[in-house]
Amino acid sequence: MTLREEALHALDSVPDFKLSELIHYMRFLSECPVRLGQPDKPRGRPRDLYGILEGKMWVADDFDEPMELVTESELRGLIEEAGSKKAKVHEAAV
Repeated sequence: MTLREEALHALDSVPDFKLSELIHYMRFLSECPVRLGQPDKPRGRPRDLYGILEGKMWVADDFDEPMELVTESELRGLIEEAGSKKAKVHEAAV
């Protein structure tokens, strides 16, 4: 059985309410200038990206050191301090 015969045979099993969608898709495939799933031209060798950001980033000297733990009371103090600074900025803006 050829592909065309197989397609016609499969067409018989498509429900009527899906035929318009199938016809629309078939028209799209026949008019599509690009073969789907295949690139127009072969791609060249992938570009080597190693070192592309060299000199454009900064990492702290203590990056790998464990972070300092903050107690709950210290955290509350930091939150209150940030809230008071936010209020002062808001007052200055108004």
